[in-house]
Amino acid sequence: MSGSVASPGAGATAAVEETAGRLLPRLTSLRAIAALAVFVVHLEAHGVASLPWGLSSVGGTGVAFFFVLSGFVLAWGTRPGLPARTFYRRRFARVYPSDLAALLVAMVVPVVSVNRDAGAAIANALMLQAWATDNDVVYGMNGVSWSLSCEAFFYAIFPLAVVVVRRLPRSAAWTLVGLGLVAAVVAYQVSPDRADHLPPIRATEFVLGLVAGLYFRDGWRPRVPRAAVGGALALGVVLSVWLESPVANVVMAVPFLLLVLHVAERDLAGRRGGFTSRAMVFAGEASFAFYLVHELVIVNLLPVLPDHAALQLLVISPVCVAAAVVLHLAVERPCNRLLRDRPGSLALAPVTGGPAPAVGAPRP
Repeated sequence: MSGSVASPGAGATAAVEETAGRLLPRLTSLRAIAALAVFVVHLEAHGVASLPWGLSSVGGTGVAFFFVLSGFVLAWGTRPGLPARTFYRRRFARVYPSDLAALLVAMVVPVVSVNRDAGAAIANALMLQAWATDNDVVYGMNGVSWSLSCEAFFYAIFPLAVVVVRRLPRSAAWTLVGLGLVAAVVAYQVSPDRADHLPPIRATEFVLGLVAGLYFRDGWRPRVPRAAVGGALALGVVLSVWLESPVANVVMAVPFLLLVLHVAERDLAGRRGGFTSRAMVFAGEASFAFYLVHELVIVNLLPVLPDHAALQLLVISPVCVAAAVVLHLAVERPCNRLLRDRPGSLALAPVTGGPAPAVGAPRP
């Protein structure tokens, strides 16, 4: 594997390179919406509240949005030629401290969502739980951390994936991405429970975003009208509710990418709006912490709250927000500053958490 992230092709102009890595605040803010969607799924799973018409189940595809977005912003925000070891160190600094803090909390709280034992704890600590065949391990300890196990795999393959995509004709790269999505659909039909968390299957969503992000960095600017984004998302939601299957992750991947492309183009154009407000951007930055803590908060508060859905929601929601802010400010930001290399270094600033990146890259 190459020792660095590959440089862009010769077609990348100086003007294009000047825009690459710029701040994309709407993409950061959208992470808060995706985290909220996953929160809704777990509220329904634990009997607190649900949306009508089966819409709560679609919230599970919020993780698919995170995966597509992660691939896109890593490709967009990573300086070409960055040494792979620097990439891995920065990814570790970005993700592991908060994940470890949530794991330590899961070891001592009264309740976890699925299972708590030594095997699950070791797998979580090594970020390998998503590879397990036993769901007590996959979703053990802090259940939502299975997706971080997938992300660890995505980070491992990222430098090589960039080299491969750079060497392929654009049509060939998109064809391989399409074939990967088809293969994921087949895998979901054969083994839906396993495919839903298996890193190589979920990597199809990440690679979709990665390919688009690389070409976007090189100056590819597809015009994606707002109506097309809305229509694609609405169709994806209808199909997802109808299918009632994890294959909804694949169904929603392309609409999510269209949304990312539309929003990124608006950010590059400098257009302002509610999603560029300081409050929304902070919510997006803290969304990783919110994602990590929310289910632990739900399962530990429910046993001590009255059996009244509105009251439960009224208590659980602010506690989740408060816990997320504490984790974000007390662990995520300082550890990211401490463990990353020198301040102001280029690229790889993550979409959620940590100090504002010097080059304004969104945080994957």
